Amino acid sequence: MSELQNTRAPAASMAMLPHEYRVMFELEQEYWWYRGLRVLIDELLTRYAARDGSTKILDAGCGTGKNLELLLARGNAWGVDIVEEAIRFCQLRGLPHERALVASLLDLPFPDHFFELAFSFDVICNITDDVAAFAEIRRTLKPNGVVIAQLPAYQWLWSAHDVAVGHKYRYTASDLREKISRAGLRVERVTYLNTALFPFIALMRFARRSEARNGHAYSDLVPLPHAMNESLTRVFSAEMRRTATRNMPFGISLLAIARRVD
Repeated sequence: MSELQNTRAPAASMAMLPHEYRVMFELEQEYWWYRGLRVLIDELLTRYAARDGSTKILDAGCGTGKNLELLLARGNAWGVDIVEEAIRFCQLRGLPHERALVASLLDLPFPDHFFELAFSFDVICNITDDVAAFAEIRRTLKPNGVVIAQLPAYQWLWSAHDVAVGHKYRYTASDLREKISRAGLRVERVTYLNTALFPFIALMRFARRSEARNGHAYSDLVPLPHAMNESLTRVFSAEMRRTATRNMPFGISLLAIARRVD
């Protein structure tokens, strides 16, 4: 479409450390966390996207493209990421060039009222003015359009993982509600995610906290033994199916669902 352009926007966010894009690309297919997240996405698509694949969907911060691949299979989707390396991996994955664009969430290359549905996973937390990012996504939504965002929880869980993947914020449920509302969206639901594994992950984050003070931080994404990865996948996927309809009281991440009502 002529109104959609592959733009190069100013760096208004913290990107992941360069080596993390390769890690994401290599692990996104099989790693337990990504597999569980795609179970949740699939459940939410069943609820919010048309069965005929006609829903226009935005992947706001598409990374190396595995989630965008799923969205393209279920709808009429576009993805954006501010980092050219991420879009290069999308292309290596075989995604159409015109569907994975270099752009900032603060300056999306789409007209007003274009999308019915927008997803954003662990990206808005990388942007200093996160309220403005929600507002820009809102601009591109049609009236009654829905944005679904997944973001990291609890500032006290800050660790080397956050440094490696470019986070600027971790949130509480009330923080997130307030910021989304300031962006002009009506919050419909906020819940915590990754509750069952919370004690283990929290302990691991505390153990790695000192690494956040140097420039050699690495994310939690490391290859795991097959049996462990499969066990974690089963636990996390089962929880994601429950979380699609049921709120959790605490967790490593947050899921917010909001709507443009004007």
